[in-house]
Amino acid sequence: MKRTWKIIITVAVIFIFAAAGTTWYLSVHWKGILDKELRRYVQEGSDSLYTLAYGRLDLNLLNGSLIIHHVALIPDSAVYQRLVTQQKAPKVLINAKMERLQVSRMKLWRYFLSKEVDASSFSLVEPELFITEDQRSVDTTTHQRSFDEAVNKNIRHFSIGRVYMDKIKLTYTRIGKDSSKVISKLEDVGVNIRGLQIDSLSQSDPTRFLYARAFDVSLEKWDHRTPDSLYWLHVKKVTYHATDESLDVGEVELKPRYNRADFDKQIKTQKDMFQLVFRNINLKGLSRFDLLRQKLHIQSGSIDGGELNVYRNRALPMPPGDKYGQFPNQLLAKLKLPLQIDTLTASGVDVSYTELNPKNGETGKIQFQRAGGTFRHITNIDSLVAQNKHCTADLHAILMKSGKLKASFDFILGDETGAFNVSGQLNNMDGKEFNPVTKSLGMVEIRSAQIKELEFNFHGNERSASGTLKFLYSNLKISMLKEEKDPNGNQRKGLASLLANLMAIKNENPSPGEAVRIVKPRFQRDPKKSFFNLVWKTIFTGVKETVGTSLLASMDERKK
Repeated sequence: MKRTWKIIITVAVIFIFAAAGTTWYLSVHWKGILDKELRRYVQEGSDSLYTLAYGRLDLNLLNGSLIIHHVALIPDSAVYQRLVTQQKAPKVLINAKMERLQVSRMKLWRYFLSKEVDASSFSLVEPELFITEDQRSVDTTTHQRSFDEAVNKNIRHFSIGRVYMDKIKLTYTRIGKDSSKVISKLEDVGVNIRGLQIDSLSQSDPTRFLYARAFDVSLEKWDHRTPDSLYWLHVKKVTYHATDESLDVGEVELKPRYNRADFDKQIKTQKDMFQLVFRNINLKGLSRFDLLRQKLHIQSGSIDGGELNVYRNRALPMPPGDKYGQFPNQLLAKLKLPLQIDTLTASGVDVSYTELNPKNGETGKIQFQRAGGTFRHITNIDSLVAQNKHCTADLHAILMKSGKLKASFDFILGDETGAFNVSGQLNNMDGKEFNPVTKSLGMVEIRSAQIKELEFNFHGNERSASGTLKFLYSNLKISMLKEEKDPNGNQRKGLASLLANLMAIKNENPSPGEAVRIVKPRFQRDPKKSFFNLVWKTIFTGVKETVGTSLLASMDERKK
Protein backbone atom coordinates (compact mmCIF):
# COMPACT_ATOMS: atom_id res chain seq x y z
CA MET A 1 0.00 0.00 0.00
CA LYS A 2 2.83 2.37 0.88
CA ARG A 3 4.54 1.46 -2.39
CA THR A 4 1.37 2.39 -4.30
CA TRP A 5 1.16 5.81 -2.65
CA LYS A 6 4.80 6.45 -3.38
CA ILE A 7 4.19 5.72 -7.05
CA ILE A 8 1.12 7.99 -7.14
CA ILE A 9 2.91 10.83 -5.41
CA THR A 10 5.95 10.44 -7.64
CA VAL A 11 3.83 10.50 -10.80
CA ALA A 12 1.88 13.55 -9.52
CA VAL A 13 5.10 15.44 -8.78
CA ILE A 14 6.44 14.59 -12.22
CA PHE A 15 3.21 15.86 -13.81
CA ILE A 16 3.31 19.05 -11.73
CA PHE A 17 6.90 19.76 -12.68
CA ALA A 18 6.18 18.87 -16.30
CA ALA A 19 3.15 21.17 -16.36
CA ALA A 20 5.06 23.93 -14.63
CA GLY A 21 7.97 23.49 -16.98
CA THR A 22 5.69 23.43 -19.99
CA THR A 23 3.85 26.51 -18.72
CA TRP A 24 7.12 28.29 -18.08
CA TYR A 25 8.46 27.32 -21.50
CA LEU A 26 5.26 28.35 -23.26
CA SER A 27 5.11 31.61 -21.31
CA VAL A 28 8.65 32.50 -22.32
CA HIS A 29 8.24 31.21 -25.87
CA TRP A 30 4.78 32.70 -26.46
CA LYS A 31 5.77 35.98 -24.84
CA GLY A 32 8.51 36.33 -27.43
CA ILE A 33 6.05 35.50 -30.20
CA LEU A 34 3.46 37.95 -28.85
CA ASP A 35 6.10 40.66 -28.50
CA LYS A 36 6.94 40.44 -32.20
CA GLU A 37 3.33 40.05 -33.36
CA LEU A 38 1.95 43.03 -31.48
CA ARG A 39 4.47 45.37 -33.06
CA ARG A 40 3.88 43.82 -36.49
CA TYR A 41 0.08 44.11 -36.19
CA VAL A 42 0.28 47.84 -35.51
CA GLN A 43 2.83 48.51 -38.23
CA GLU A 44 0.98 46.52 -40.90
CA GLY A 45 -2.47 47.71 -39.85
CA SER A 46 -1.45 51.38 -40.15
CA ASP A 47 0.69 50.99 -43.29
CA SER A 48 3.78 51.81 -41.20
CA LEU A 49 2.28 55.12 -39.98
CA TYR A 50 2.28 54.02 -36.32
CA THR A 51 4.81 52.25 -34.11
CA LEU A 52 3.91 50.40 -30.91
CA ALA A 53 6.42 50.80 -28.09
CA TYR A 54 6.29 49.40 -24.55
CA GLY A 55 8.46 48.27 -21.67
CA ARG A 56 7.81 44.95 -19.96
CA LEU A 57 5.27 42.32 -21.02
CA ASP A 58 3.87 39.93 -18.37
CA LEU A 59 2.01 36.82 -19.51
CA ASN A 60 0.26 34.37 -17.15
CA LEU A 61 -1.13 31.25 -18.84
CA LEU A 62 -2.82 29.99 -15.67
CA ASN A 63 -5.22 32.88 -15.12
CA GLY A 64 -5.20 34.21 -18.69
CA SER A 65 -3.82 37.64 -17.81
CA LEU A 66 -1.63 39.88 -19.91
CA ILE A 67 -0.05 43.11 -18.65
CA ILE A 68 1.90 45.44 -20.93
CA HIS A 69 3.74 48.24 -19.15
CA HIS A 70 4.51 51.78 -20.37
CA VAL A 71 2.65 51.52 -23.67
CA ALA A 72 2.96 54.17 -26.39
CA LEU A 73 1.43 54.51 -29.85
CA ILE A 74 3.69 56.81 -31.83
CA PRO A 75 3.09 58.18 -35.34
CA ASP A 76 6.06 58.26 -37.70
CA SER A 77 6.44 61.88 -38.85
CA ALA A 78 8.46 60.89 -41.94
CA VAL A 79 5.79 58.44 -43.07
CA TYR A 80 3.07 61.00 -42.41
CA GLN A 81 4.83 63.66 -44.50
CA ARG A 82 5.24 61.14 -47.32
CA LEU A 83 1.49 60.42 -47.17
CA VAL A 84 0.76 64.14 -47.22
CA THR A 85 2.84 64.50 -50.38
CA GLN A 86 1.00 61.56 -51.94
CA GLN A 87 -2.37 63.00 -50.80
CA LYS A 88 -3.06 59.86 -48.79
CA ALA A 89 -2.65 61.25 -45.28
CA PRO A 90 -5.55 60.78 -42.82
CA LYS A 91 -7.18 63.88 -41.40
CA VAL A 92 -6.81 62.56 -37.83
CA LEU A 93 -3.49 61.68 -36.23
CA ILE A 94 -3.27 60.02 -32.81
CA ASN A 95 -0.44 59.93 -30.31
CA ALA A 96 -1.18 57.89 -27.19
CA LYS A 97 0.55 56.63 -24.09
CA MET A 98 -0.52 54.85 -20.92
CA GLU A 99 0.99 53.43 -17.76
CA ARG A 100 -0.13 49.91 -18.62
CA LEU A 101 -2.63 47.81 -20.56
CA GLN A 102 -4.26 44.99 -18.60
CA VAL A 103 -6.07 42.04 -20.19
CA SER A 104 -8.06 39.76 -17.89
CA ARG A 105 -9.26 36.18 -18.34
CA MET A 106 -8.04 35.88 -21.89
CA LYS A 107 -8.16 32.44 -23.50
CA LEU A 108 -4.49 32.48 -24.43
CA TRP A 109 -4.50 28.96 -25.88
CA ARG A 110 -7.06 30.02 -28.47
CA TYR A 111 -4.98 32.99 -29.47
CA PHE A 112 -1.69 31.13 -29.95
CA LEU A 113 -3.24 28.05 -31.54
CA SER A 114 -5.92 29.63 -33.78
CA LYS A 115 -5.35 33.40 -33.62
CA GLU A 116 -8.61 34.15 -31.78
CA VAL A 117 -8.86 36.90 -29.16
CA ASP A 118 -11.47 36.20 -26.48
CA ALA A 119 -11.11 38.03 -23.16
CA SER A 120 -13.21 39.24 -20.26
CA SER A 121 -11.84 42.76 -20.12
CA PHE A 122 -9.28 45.28 -21.36
CA SER A 123 -8.27 48.05 -18.98
CA LEU A 124 -6.15 51.06 -19.95
CA VAL A 125 -4.49 52.63 -16.92
CA GLU A 126 -3.65 56.38 -16.88
CA PRO A 127 -4.04 56.95 -20.61
CA GLU A 128 -3.08 60.20 -22.35
CA LEU A 129 -4.38 60.94 -25.85
CA PHE A 130 -3.14 63.60 -28.23
CA ILE A 131 -5.48 63.87 -31.22
CA THR A 132 -4.79 66.21 -34.13
CA GLU A 133 -7.39 66.90 -36.82
CA ASP A 134 -5.85 68.60 -39.85
CA GLN A 135 -8.45 70.01 -42.24
CA ARG A 136 -5.71 70.67 -44.80
CA SER A 137 -5.14 66.94 -45.36
CA VAL A 138 -6.43 65.41 -48.59
CA ASP A 139 -6.89 61.63 -48.83
CA THR A 140 -7.42 60.47 -52.41
CA THR A 141 -7.30 56.76 -51.57
CA THR A 142 -10.08 55.09 -53.58
CA HIS A 143 -10.53 52.14 -51.23
CA GLN A 144 -9.90 52.70 -47.56
CA ARG A 145 -9.63 49.51 -45.57
CA SER A 146 -12.11 49.28 -42.72
CA PHE A 147 -10.96 48.67 -39.16
CA ASP A 148 -12.37 45.14 -39.06
CA GLU A 149 -10.54 44.31 -42.32
CA ALA A 150 -7.27 45.48 -40.77
CA VAL A 151 -7.85 43.46 -37.58
CA ASN A 152 -9.21 40.30 -39.22
CA LYS A 153 -6.21 40.14 -41.54
CA ASN A 154 -4.27 38.71 -38.58
CA ILE A 155 -6.98 37.84 -36.02
CA ARG A 156 -9.74 35.40 -37.02
CA HIS A 157 -12.03 36.33 -34.11
CA PHE A 158 -11.93 39.34 -31.76
CA SER A 159 -14.33 39.57 -28.80
CA ILE A 160 -13.91 41.53 -25.53
CA GLY A 161 -16.52 41.63 -22.78
CA ARG A 162 -15.53 45.09 -21.53
CA VAL A 163 -13.02 47.81 -22.38
CA TYR A 164 -12.54 50.39 -19.64
CA MET A 165 -10.55 53.64 -19.68
CA ASP A 166 -10.67 56.02 -16.73
CA LYS A 167 -9.20 59.46 -16.04
CA ILE A 168 -8.13 60.02 -19.62
CA LYS A 169 -6.15 63.18 -20.31
CA LEU A 170 -7.17 64.36 -23.76
CA THR A 171 -5.58 67.09 -25.88
CA TYR A 172 -7.43 67.81 -29.11
CA THR A 173 -5.89 70.09 -31.73
CA ARG A 174 -7.86 71.22 -34.75
CA ILE A 175 -5.91 72.76 -37.62
CA GLY A 176 -8.09 74.72 -40.04
CA LYS A 177 -7.62 75.03 -43.76
CA ASP A 178 -6.07 78.44 -43.11
CA SER A 179 -3.51 76.77 -40.76
CA SER A 180 -5.17 78.27 -37.65
CA LYS A 181 -5.03 76.12 -34.53
CA VAL A 182 -7.61 75.53 -31.82
CA ILE A 183 -6.44 73.44 -28.87
CA SER A 184 -8.84 71.90 -26.34
CA LYS A 185 -7.80 70.00 -23.24
CA LEU A 186 -9.96 67.69 -21.14
CA GLU A 187 -9.22 65.68 -18.03
CA ASP A 188 -11.15 62.98 -16.18
CA VAL A 189 -12.61 61.57 -19.38
CA GLY A 190 -13.94 58.02 -19.08
CA VAL A 191 -14.78 55.44 -21.73
CA ASN A 192 -16.77 52.29 -20.93
CA ILE A 193 -17.28 49.83 -23.79
CA ARG A 194 -19.24 46.58 -23.46
CA GLY A 195 -19.77 43.74 -25.87
CA LEU A 196 -16.96 44.61 -28.30
CA GLN A 197 -16.82 42.30 -31.30
CA ILE A 198 -14.79 43.27 -34.35
CA ASP A 199 -16.03 41.73 -37.60
CA SER A 200 -17.93 42.75 -40.73
CA LEU A 201 -21.31 41.85 -39.21
CA SER A 202 -20.75 44.04 -36.16
CA GLN A 203 -19.67 46.93 -38.37
CA SER A 204 -23.05 46.95 -40.15
CA ASP A 205 -25.12 46.15 -37.05
CA PRO A 206 -27.34 49.24 -36.42
CA THR A 207 -27.63 48.36 -32.72
CA ARG A 208 -23.88 48.73 -32.25
CA PHE A 209 -21.54 51.71 -32.19
CA LEU A 210 -17.91 51.17 -33.25
CA TYR A 211 -18.48 47.38 -33.02
CA ALA A 212 -19.78 47.61 -29.42
CA ARG A 213 -23.13 46.77 -27.84
CA ALA A 214 -22.70 49.71 -25.47
CA PHE A 215 -20.33 52.65 -25.82
CA ASP A 216 -20.39 55.31 -23.08
CA VAL A 217 -18.15 58.36 -22.85
CA SER A 218 -18.15 60.39 -19.63
CA LEU A 219 -16.62 63.64 -18.44
CA GLU A 220 -16.54 64.55 -14.77
CA LYS A 221 -16.18 68.28 -15.32
CA TRP A 222 -15.12 70.90 -17.86
CA ASP A 223 -14.24 74.51 -17.11
CA HIS A 224 -13.97 77.09 -19.87
CA ARG A 225 -13.44 80.85 -19.89
CA THR A 226 -15.55 82.62 -22.50
CA PRO A 227 -13.68 84.49 -25.28
CA ASP A 228 -14.72 87.89 -23.84
CA SER A 229 -13.23 86.84 -20.45
CA LEU A 230 -16.45 87.90 -18.67
CA TYR A 231 -17.68 84.44 -17.67
CA TRP A 232 -16.71 80.96 -16.57
CA LEU A 233 -18.58 78.07 -18.14
CA HIS A 234 -18.70 75.03 -15.83
CA VAL A 235 -20.07 71.70 -17.08
CA LYS A 236 -20.36 68.74 -14.69
CA LYS A 237 -21.08 65.03 -14.93
CA VAL A 238 -21.51 64.51 -18.68
CA THR A 239 -22.25 61.06 -20.11
CA TYR A 240 -22.86 60.28 -23.77
CA HIS A 241 -24.48 56.90 -24.50
CA ALA A 242 -23.50 56.37 -28.12
CA THR A 243 -25.57 53.25 -28.82
CA ASP A 244 -28.69 54.85 -27.28
CA GLU A 245 -27.87 58.21 -28.85
CA SER A 246 -28.55 60.04 -25.59
CA LEU A 247 -26.67 62.57 -23.48
CA ASP A 248 -26.97 63.27 -19.74
CA VAL A 249 -25.52 66.41 -18.13
CA GLY A 250 -25.66 66.93 -14.39
CA GLU A 251 -25.22 70.71 -14.47
CA VAL A 252 -24.30 73.59 -16.77
CA GLU A 253 -23.35 76.89 -15.14
CA LEU A 254 -22.50 80.25 -16.70
CA LYS A 255 -20.93 82.33 -13.94
CA PRO A 256 -19.62 85.92 -14.14
CA ARG A 257 -15.95 86.31 -13.29
CA TYR A 258 -16.70 89.66 -11.59
CA ASN A 259 -19.17 91.15 -9.13
CA ARG A 260 -21.65 93.72 -10.45
CA ALA A 261 -19.45 96.77 -9.91
CA ASP A 262 -16.38 95.21 -11.53
CA PHE A 263 -18.48 93.77 -14.35
CA ASP A 264 -19.72 97.27 -15.17
CA LYS A 265 -16.13 98.50 -15.27
CA GLN A 266 -15.26 95.79 -17.76
CA ILE A 267 -18.16 96.38 -20.17
CA LYS A 268 -18.26 100.23 -19.89
CA THR A 269 -21.63 100.38 -21.74
CA GLN A 270 -25.01 98.83 -20.95
CA LYS A 271 -24.98 95.07 -21.24
CA ASP A 272 -26.88 92.29 -19.47
CA MET A 273 -24.95 90.29 -16.88
CA PHE A 274 -26.11 86.66 -16.77
CA GLN A 275 -25.97 84.08 -14.02
CA LEU A 276 -27.30 80.80 -15.34
CA VAL A 277 -27.55 77.26 -13.99
CA PHE A 278 -29.39 74.38 -15.71
CA ARG A 279 -29.58 71.00 -13.98
CA ASN A 280 -30.48 67.43 -14.93
CA ILE A 281 -30.25 67.88 -18.69
CA ASN A 282 -31.20 64.92 -20.85
CA LEU A 283 -31.02 64.82 -24.65
CA LYS A 284 -32.45 61.90 -26.63
CA GLY A 285 -32.13 61.03 -30.29
CA LEU A 286 -28.77 62.82 -30.50
CA SER A 287 -27.78 61.41 -33.86
CA ARG A 288 -24.09 60.43 -33.90
CA PHE A 289 -24.08 60.26 -37.69
CA ASP A 290 -25.31 63.86 -37.88
CA LEU A 291 -22.58 64.87 -35.42
CA LEU A 292 -19.98 63.34 -37.74
CA ARG A 293 -21.45 65.48 -40.53
CA GLN A 294 -21.18 68.54 -38.24
CA LYS A 295 -24.93 68.77 -37.80
CA LEU A 296 -26.83 68.73 -34.51
CA HIS A 297 -30.16 66.86 -34.40
CA ILE A 298 -31.93 66.25 -31.09
CA GLN A 299 -35.28 64.50 -31.07
CA SER A 300 -36.17 65.51 -27.52
CA GLY A 301 -34.50 67.30 -24.65
CA SER A 302 -35.40 68.15 -21.06
CA ILE A 303 -34.12 70.42 -18.29
CA ASP A 304 -35.23 69.75 -14.72
CA GLY A 305 -34.34 72.64 -12.44
CA GLY A 306 -32.24 75.75 -12.72
CA GLU A 307 -31.85 79.50 -12.34
CA LEU A 308 -31.49 82.42 -14.73
CA ASN A 309 -30.66 85.80 -13.20
CA VAL A 310 -30.12 88.87 -15.39
CA TYR A 311 -28.82 92.26 -14.22
CA ARG A 312 -28.45 95.55 -16.10
CA ASN A 313 -27.10 98.92 -14.97
CA ARG A 314 -29.08 101.68 -16.72
CA ALA A 315 -26.63 104.29 -15.44
CA LEU A 316 -24.08 103.20 -18.04
CA PRO A 317 -24.19 104.72 -21.54
CA MET A 318 -25.94 102.81 -24.26
CA PRO A 319 -23.63 100.81 -26.55
CA PRO A 320 -23.10 102.04 -30.11
CA GLY A 321 -25.16 100.63 -32.94
CA ASP A 322 -28.53 98.89 -32.68
CA LYS A 323 -30.00 95.45 -32.00
CA TYR A 324 -31.68 94.89 -35.32
CA GLY A 325 -31.25 91.31 -36.51
CA GLN A 326 -31.03 89.90 -32.97
CA PHE A 327 -34.52 88.48 -32.41
CA PRO A 328 -34.53 84.75 -31.53
CA ASN A 329 -35.54 83.57 -35.02
CA GLN A 330 -32.99 85.90 -36.65
CA LEU A 331 -30.16 84.63 -34.41
CA LEU A 332 -31.20 81.05 -35.14
CA ALA A 333 -30.95 81.70 -38.89
CA LYS A 334 -27.42 83.14 -38.45
CA LEU A 335 -26.17 80.07 -36.58
CA LYS A 336 -23.51 78.37 -38.71
CA LEU A 337 -24.14 74.89 -37.26
CA PRO A 338 -27.15 73.14 -38.88
CA LEU A 339 -29.53 72.64 -35.94
CA GLN A 340 -32.69 70.64 -35.45
CA ILE A 341 -34.35 70.22 -32.04
CA ASP A 342 -37.77 68.62 -32.35
CA THR A 343 -38.91 69.15 -28.74
CA LEU A 344 -37.31 70.73 -25.68
CA THR A 345 -39.03 70.87 -22.28
CA ALA A 346 -38.00 72.70 -19.12
CA SER A 347 -39.38 72.75 -15.58
CA GLY A 348 -38.52 74.19 -12.19
CA VAL A 349 -36.45 77.13 -13.47
CA ASP A 350 -36.43 80.36 -11.40
CA VAL A 351 -35.93 83.49 -13.53
CA SER A 352 -35.27 87.06 -12.38
CA TYR A 353 -34.44 90.39 -14.01
CA THR A 354 -32.81 93.16 -11.94
CA GLU A 355 -32.27 96.69 -13.17
CA LEU A 356 -30.53 99.68 -11.58
CA ASN A 357 -32.34 103.01 -11.88
CA PRO A 358 -29.80 105.84 -12.41
CA LYS A 359 -32.25 108.46 -11.08
CA ASN A 360 -32.37 107.09 -7.55
CA GLY A 361 -29.57 104.48 -7.47
CA GLU A 362 -32.03 101.75 -6.52
CA THR A 363 -32.61 98.37 -8.14
CA GLY A 364 -35.93 96.84 -9.09
CA LYS A 365 -36.36 93.11 -9.50
CA ILE A 366 -39.04 91.08 -11.26
CA GLN A 367 -39.23 87.33 -10.61
CA PHE A 368 -40.68 84.35 -12.45
CA GLN A 369 -40.69 81.30 -10.20
CA ARG A 370 -40.98 77.62 -11.16
CA ALA A 371 -40.92 78.57 -14.83
CA GLY A 372 -41.15 75.89 -17.48
CA GLY A 373 -42.63 75.00 -20.82
CA THR A 374 -42.15 73.32 -24.16
CA PHE A 375 -40.22 74.51 -27.23
CA ARG A 376 -40.95 72.90 -30.58
CA HIS A 377 -39.32 72.85 -34.02
CA ILE A 378 -36.10 74.73 -33.27
CA THR A 379 -34.24 74.64 -36.58
CA ASN A 380 -32.28 76.64 -39.14
CA ILE A 381 -32.26 73.96 -41.85
CA ASP A 382 -33.80 75.38 -45.03
CA SER A 383 -35.64 72.22 -46.07
CA LEU A 384 -37.29 71.91 -42.65
CA VAL A 385 -38.14 75.63 -42.55
CA ALA A 386 -39.83 75.28 -45.95
CA GLN A 387 -42.06 72.53 -44.50
CA ASN A 388 -42.87 74.36 -41.26
CA LYS A 389 -42.06 78.04 -40.60
CA HIS A 390 -43.19 78.07 -36.97
CA CYS A 391 -40.88 77.66 -33.97
CA THR A 392 -43.15 77.73 -30.92
CA ALA A 393 -42.74 78.05 -27.17
CA ASP A 394 -45.52 77.45 -24.64
CA LEU A 395 -44.35 78.75 -21.26
CA HIS A 396 -45.72 79.09 -17.74
CA ALA A 397 -44.50 80.57 -14.45
CA ILE A 398 -45.53 82.12 -11.15
CA LEU A 399 -45.04 85.89 -11.52
CA MET A 400 -43.62 87.49 -8.36
CA LYS A 401 -45.39 85.53 -5.59
CA SER A 402 -48.84 84.51 -6.79
CA GLY A 403 -49.54 85.52 -10.40
CA LYS A 404 -50.30 82.57 -12.67
CA LEU A 405 -48.68 83.46 -15.98
CA LYS A 406 -48.94 81.64 -19.31
CA ALA A 407 -47.43 82.78 -22.60
CA SER A 408 -47.17 81.34 -26.09
CA PHE A 409 -44.58 82.50 -28.62
CA ASP A 410 -44.62 81.78 -32.35
CA PHE A 411 -41.40 82.77 -34.13
CA ILE A 412 -41.64 82.84 -37.93
CA LEU A 413 -38.58 81.01 -39.25
CA GLY A 414 -36.85 82.42 -42.30
CA ASP A 415 -38.44 85.86 -41.91
CA GLU A 416 -35.73 88.50 -42.24
CA THR A 417 -37.71 91.04 -40.17
CA GLY A 418 -37.95 88.69 -37.17
CA ALA A 419 -41.75 88.35 -37.38
CA PHE A 420 -43.43 86.80 -34.35
CA ASN A 421 -46.74 86.31 -32.56
CA VAL A 422 -47.19 86.21 -28.80
CA SER A 423 -50.20 85.69 -26.57
CA GLY A 424 -50.52 85.32 -22.84
CA GLN A 425 -52.65 85.37 -19.76
CA LEU A 426 -52.10 86.43 -16.14
CA ASN A 427 -54.69 85.50 -13.49
CA ASN A 428 -55.45 86.20 -9.83
CA MET A 429 -52.68 88.41 -8.51
CA ASP A 430 -52.33 91.06 -5.84
CA GLY A 431 -51.02 94.13 -7.66
CA LYS A 432 -48.97 95.22 -4.62
CA GLU A 433 -46.56 92.38 -5.44
CA PHE A 434 -45.21 94.59 -8.25
CA ASN A 435 -44.00 97.23 -5.78
CA PRO A 436 -40.38 95.93 -5.69
CA VAL A 437 -40.30 96.86 -9.39
CA THR A 438 -42.54 99.92 -9.64
CA LYS A 439 -41.19 101.75 -6.59
CA SER A 440 -37.53 101.51 -7.64
CA LEU A 441 -37.85 101.80 -11.39
CA GLY A 442 -41.10 103.73 -11.93
CA MET A 443 -41.25 105.81 -8.73
CA VAL A 444 -44.82 104.57 -8.30
CA GLU A 445 -46.22 102.66 -5.32
CA ILE A 446 -49.27 100.44 -5.81
CA ARG A 447 -51.31 100.92 -2.63
CA SER A 448 -53.97 98.45 -3.73
CA ALA A 449 -54.97 96.51 -6.84
CA GLN A 450 -56.64 93.19 -7.46
CA ILE A 451 -55.65 91.82 -10.84
CA LYS A 452 -58.33 89.42 -12.02
CA GLU A 453 -57.12 88.80 -15.55
CA LEU A 454 -54.65 90.20 -18.04
CA GLU A 455 -54.95 88.75 -21.54
CA PHE A 456 -53.01 89.87 -24.62
CA ASN A 457 -52.45 88.83 -28.22
CA PHE A 458 -49.75 90.62 -30.25
CA HIS A 459 -47.96 90.30 -33.54
CA GLY A 460 -44.83 92.16 -34.52
CA ASN A 461 -41.31 92.21 -35.92
CA GLU A 462 -38.00 93.90 -35.13
CA ARG A 463 -39.58 97.35 -35.71
CA SER A 464 -42.80 97.30 -33.71
CA ALA A 465 -45.56 95.24 -32.12
CA SER A 466 -49.33 95.67 -31.87
CA GLY A 467 -52.48 93.75 -31.03
CA THR A 468 -55.22 93.54 -28.41
CA LEU A 469 -55.12 93.57 -24.62
CA LYS A 470 -57.81 92.99 -21.97
CA PHE A 471 -57.01 93.96 -18.38
CA LEU A 472 -59.60 93.16 -15.70
CA TYR A 473 -58.89 94.60 -12.26
CA SER A 474 -60.47 96.36 -9.27
CA ASN A 475 -59.65 98.75 -6.40
CA LEU A 476 -56.60 100.32 -8.05
CA LYS A 477 -54.85 103.03 -6.02
CA ILE A 478 -51.35 104.36 -6.53
CA SER A 479 -48.93 106.82 -4.96
CA MET A 480 -46.41 108.90 -6.91
CA LEU A 481 -43.00 108.88 -5.18
CA LYS A 482 -40.29 111.50 -5.05
CA GLU A 483 -37.22 110.86 -7.17
CA GLU A 484 -34.90 112.00 -4.37
CA LYS A 485 -34.63 110.53 -0.89
CA ASP A 486 -35.05 112.38 2.35
CA PRO A 487 -33.68 111.03 5.67
CA ASN A 488 -36.77 108.84 6.04
CA GLY A 489 -36.62 107.35 2.50
CA ASN A 490 -39.12 107.81 -0.34
CA GLN A 491 -42.10 110.00 0.43
CA ARG A 492 -45.44 110.17 -1.33
CA LYS A 493 -46.26 113.13 -3.56
CA GLY A 494 -49.55 113.93 -1.92
CA LEU A 495 -51.08 116.18 -4.59
CA ALA A 496 -49.79 114.09 -7.51
CA SER A 497 -51.09 110.90 -5.89
CA LEU A 498 -54.47 112.48 -5.24
CA LEU A 499 -54.76 113.73 -8.83
CA ALA A 500 -53.70 110.36 -10.18
CA ASN A 501 -56.30 108.47 -8.14
CA LEU A 502 -59.11 110.97 -8.75
CA MET A 503 -58.49 112.01 -12.33
CA ALA A 504 -55.71 110.09 -14.05
CA ILE A 505 -56.63 106.47 -13.41
CA LYS A 506 -59.72 104.35 -13.66
CA ASN A 507 -59.94 102.25 -10.53
CA GLU A 508 -61.51 99.18 -12.11
CA ASN A 509 -62.35 97.42 -15.36
CA PRO A 510 -65.15 97.09 -16.18
CA SER A 511 -66.32 100.32 -14.57
CA PRO A 512 -69.84 100.22 -13.06
CA GLY A 513 -72.46 100.20 -15.80
CA GLU A 514 -69.88 100.09 -18.59
CA ALA A 515 -68.61 97.42 -20.95
CA VAL A 516 -65.19 95.82 -20.53
CA ARG A 517 -62.49 98.05 -21.96
CA ILE A 518 -60.38 96.21 -24.55
CA VAL A 519 -57.54 98.23 -26.05
CA LYS A 520 -55.36 97.91 -29.14
CA PRO A 521 -51.85 98.97 -28.10
CA ARG A 522 -49.05 99.62 -30.54
CA PHE A 523 -45.43 100.24 -29.63
CA GLN A 524 -42.52 101.36 -31.82
CA ARG A 525 -39.40 99.53 -30.73
CA ASP A 526 -36.30 101.27 -29.44
CA PRO A 527 -33.66 99.68 -31.75
CA LYS A 528 -31.18 99.52 -28.88
CA LYS A 529 -33.53 97.42 -26.74
CA SER A 530 -34.17 93.67 -26.80
CA PHE A 531 -37.01 91.47 -28.03
CA PHE A 532 -38.42 91.02 -24.53
CA ASN A 533 -38.31 94.78 -23.95
CA LEU A 534 -40.55 95.20 -27.00
CA VAL A 535 -43.05 92.64 -25.68
CA TRP A 536 -43.05 94.19 -22.21
CA LYS A 537 -43.42 97.77 -23.52
CA THR A 538 -46.35 96.76 -25.71
CA ILE A 539 -48.07 95.13 -22.70
CA PHE A 540 -47.36 98.20 -20.58
CA THR A 541 -48.77 100.48 -23.29
CA GLY A 542 -51.99 98.46 -23.26
CA VAL A 543 -52.20 98.58 -19.46
CA LYS A 544 -51.72 102.38 -19.51
CA GLU A 545 -54.44 102.79 -22.11
CA THR A 546 -56.78 100.65 -20.00
CA VAL A 547 -56.00 102.26 -16.64
CA GLY A 548 -55.04 105.85 -17.37
CA THR A 549 -56.07 109.02 -19.15
CA SER A 550 -54.04 111.62 -20.98
CA LEU A 551 -52.99 113.07 -17.61
CA LEU A 552 -51.30 109.79 -16.63
CA ALA A 553 -49.64 109.63 -20.04
CA SER A 554 -48.25 113.14 -19.60
CA MET A 555 -46.99 112.24 -16.12
CA ASP A 556 -45.30 109.23 -17.61
CA GLU A 557 -43.61 111.37 -20.28
CA ARG A 558 -42.32 113.84 -17.71
CA LYS A 559 -41.00 110.96 -15.62
CA LYS A 560 -39.01 109.69 -18.59
